[in-house]
Order: sequence, then C-alpha cells, then structure tokens
Amino acid sequence: MTQSSTQALTTDTNTYDIVVLGGGITGAAIARDAALRGLKVALFEKGDWGSGTSSKSSKLIHGGLRYLEHGEVGLVFESVSERAVQRKVAPHLVRPLPFLVPIYKGAKPGLELMNVGLWIYDTLALFRAPKMHRVFRGKKATDLEPALKDDDLKGAIEYYDCVTDDARLVLENIIDAEEAGAECHSYTPVTSFDRGDDGRVRGVNVRDSFTGEQRYVGCRALIVAAGAWTDEVANQTGVAGKNDLLRRTKGVHIVFPREKLPLRRAVTLISQVDGRVMFAIPWKDRTVLGTTDTDFEGTADDCHASAEDVQYLCDGANQYFPEANFRPDEVIGTWSGLRPLINQEAENEGAVSREHEVFVRGDGVTIIAGGKLTTYRRMGKECVKKTLKWLEGAFPDVYEQRKLHRPRTRKRPLPGARGLAKRSMTGVNALAKNFHAMYADRGIDKKIAVHLAHTYGTRVKEIGALVDDHAALAERMQDDLPYIWAEVDFAARFDRARTVADVLGRRIPLEYVGLDQGLDITDRVAARLGELLGYSAERVAAQANEYRAIVANSRQYRDDELAKAAG
Repeated sequence: MTQSSTQALTTDTNTYDIVVLGGGITGAAIARDAALRGLKVALFEKGDWGSGTSSKSSKLIHGGLRYLEHGEVGLVFESVSERAVQRKVAPHLVRPLPFLVPIYKGAKPGLELMNVGLWIYDTLALFRAPKMHRVFRGKKATDLEPALKDDDLKGAIEYYDCVTDDARLVLENIIDAEEAGAECHSYTPVTSFDRGDDGRVRGVNVRDSFTGEQRYVGCRALIVAAGAWTDEVANQTGVAGKNDLLRRTKGVHIVFPREKLPLRRAVTLISQVDGRVMFAIPWKDRTVLGTTDTDFEGTADDCHASAEDVQYLCDGANQYFPEANFRPDEVIGTWSGLRPLINQEAENEGAVSREHEVFVRGDGVTIIAGGKLTTYRRMGKECVKKTLKWLEGAFPDVYEQRKLHRPRTRKRPLPGARGLAKRSMTGVNALAKNFHAMYADRGIDKKIAVHLAHTYGTRVKEIGALVDDHAALAERMQDDLPYIWAEVDFAARFDRARTVADVLGRRIPLEYVGLDQGLDITDRVAARLGELLGYSAERVAAQANEYRAIVANSRQYRDDELAKAAG
C-alpha cells in the first residue's frame, strides 16, 4: 500500500538510514546495533516496549537442550554461546538457574542416553555453563526435589541454564539504543508507507497514539521486526511474494503461589498428554508452569489462555507432582504469547525450527522472521549487516564516506551492568548487600535489596535517590512480594512507562504474580502516573479501566470453563 507523504501533518526533515518497525527484543537489538555503528536510526512500536511476544516468553536464556533431539546442533551452539554473552553484558538480568530432568522407567531417551546428550550440550557450550551437569540415581534423585513422583524414578540429571526478566531485557536494549543515538518511539504506529517511482521505500507516516500527531519520516531502508505481526506488516508494506512467512504457535504459561510447589530449581517435564516438553519454573517468588505449543489462527492482538490450555498444563504437571494437585481455580495469573516461527512443513508444532531468516529485498525492505529470545543479539547484528550491505550498494555515494564503527555488542554492557564490579553474579550480590546496608533504616530488607539489584543493576542508585527524597516510597506494594512504590516513580521517570499496563504488566509484573493481579492497587498506580506524567483525570480513569480489561482477558479461560460446564 503506497500513500503520499503529503497526507501527514508534519514532515521530519531528516532522512534516516534505517527505520525499524517493531519494539520487541529483535527490533530493540537492531536499533541498538545500528546506532552503535553510527547509523541514523528511528524505531517505531505501536504499543509498549516488548508488549508482544517478547514479554511473554518462558523467561529463559537457554541453549535449547531439546533442539539436539531435532539435530539442530548449530542452533544449540549459537544459543549456548549467546547465553555466555548475556551473562557478561547483563548479569543482573540473566542469572544461572539449575534445571532437573527426571528420568522414569521406560522413558525415551533413557538416563544413560540423556547423560550423553548433556555431555554434548556442555561441550557445545565450550564448558562455559554456570556448572557442569550431574547425574543422580535412586534416593539422591528424589532428595533434590522431594515433591517429584518417585515411583519408577530411575534417576535425574541436573544441568544449568539461565532465567531472565524478558520485558526488562527489551527495555535495557531500548535505553542503550537511545543513548547511542537511536530515536525510539513507543505508542507510535506506522499508518502508511511511501514509495518512489522506482518502487523503493522512501519513508513512513506515523501517528502518536497519545497526542494524535502525525508526521512523515523519510528513510533509505526499512526493517520489519514485527514478530507475530510480521505477515500483517509485510502485506501492509506492499511486499509481494512473502505472504505467510510465519507459522505462529501459541505458548501459554500459568502462575501459582510458590507454596503450591516450592521448587528449588526448574524441572523439565515431558507431558504425558502429548509428549511435548514443558517446565515448572521458580520465578518472582511464584511457580510457573509452561508452555503450550499449539498452532494459532486469528489476530495476534487477541491471544489469551483458554480453559483447555490451563487444564493441559495442570494435567502435565500433576503427572510429576501428584501431591501438588494443580487445579485451574488456583491459578493466580496467566500470560500468552505467539512464537513467530518460520513457516515450514513439520509433523507437529513442537518440531518447527526456532531458527530465524533475514529477507533483504531490492526495494529497501528487510524482513526478519523466526528466532528465539536467547539469540536476539546475533539476530539484530545479522539483520543490520545485511541491510547495510544493501545500503552500500544502493547508495554508494552516501556510504563510502561514512566512518561507521563496529558495534561491539558482544562486550558492551547493558545499562544496568555498567560499573558493576566483575560484571557477574558476585558483583550483583555485592550490590544488593551494599544497598541493604545503606537503606535498612528505611525499611529496605534483604529480600527487597536483592530484588532491586537483580532488577535494576547499578541503576538501583536512582531508586535510592527516590527513597532519599520520599521515605514513604520504600513501602511494599504487596505484603508478600518485594516490589516497592519507588519503582512506580522510577518506571515513569526513567523506564519509559506511559500507562498502568506498562507499569503493572512489564515494569513491575504484578499482572502475573500479584495475588489479585494488581487490581487492588490499580487506582493508586493510575493516580500516581497521572501526577508524574501530567495526565487528566479522564485519562487516569481510562488507563485504570484499560488495565482491568487486560486482566479480564487474561482470565478469559475461567469464562471458557464455565461455558463448557454449562454445556
């Protein structure tokens, strides 16, 4: 679809080297990489940063042990290599987590074959895993996680991957991209595209969802990093021959109170319903079960957990933890995301490759599709390099004089890791200890200090400054969780939050882990945001209602269950 730039109200007189569409983890990585090279970059996201699939993953930075089963050795090597990179550039956000694989009588692969597989896994990681895997047999296996079913348990293997806060990983990439010179705009959808007589993309029209302002932005190249929305955006740009790039599959996670299953480590499960891999993961003082992997049809804007999804996860976990007796009515939160997998023939959804592809077209449009959270940095780097190669060929006079740089994203710390001693978990733990010592008299206990250090890294000093100015901001938002009210102020002032959903869904994820999903403090959060951002009373009320609607959508599985019961 081609529309003239004269339809926009204002014109940006700058011509950007690259305009990026999509503010998930891939778009953020692209903008950061390109800006660090010295390219002029603008990024537009129709919602909040990471509000699509990128904040609805399994919260893992992992090598993909199960990919070995499908022979994807290259993907595993790339993933474990990137896991090591992320532990260095963002140790506050990417933390080691032990995983346990229980092996029962008759299981395939068996204990010995799985042990061989883990040796391959450790070898591909060049033995840089947080710890090497270990094999436990007999009672030693049941001692690791006492809640596990012990009937016919031959043994268990413990290995290490990493857990993360995916939404915050996106956000820190955006912040670093902006500091490198990228102009990043959330809540700014692209409304139309402009092409020249030669068919090349020349620019985009965008609209600010808050002010209604429209403007035209010129560019030499356009990168579509729209995740689950890739096909829709590709069609909108007028790209021919690239329809149905994706096979989208839905991944649902459900959250229970930690006391329901107080895990010491994550547990890898094989669903006895259909043989798919799923996990039980300790996260944010809760226990998470996930994920489903089912083909999805419909609009990506309407993805939620169904009654069947929730029951499937409960049934799968109950096979391993029978005394836990997981039930849908005990679920305190859910999240659902769509995997933007490359469309290919596969017998089932779980067998579809997690590899990505970059399509560089002659009209200045680059499309990146597929991929996984763990390899986001390499995906962004590859996409920029291929787009830059096209730019140098299409505009030789422009780029032959440019003195571009290497981005060095492999070593450059994300904002929260800057100045962090040793850039490791040792440094993060020392940061937490120091913060507790400084603010214990304000009510910051050890648990809160650890949470803040693991969430904000060295940026925690800004939290301290807020507490210094207003001691009441050290108050907990929820009695059983370590979040404090200073984080709401921080979200609005430093973390680009603009709505209640931004705060309670992605900055402080009470939408998922709060016993009432944050509904008990929605009005208070909305009022505080209104004060900080200068919103009218009408906007404050509207944002509170919008958040309630989001929570209601996440609970839609309850209505599905009632409808099913009613016949």
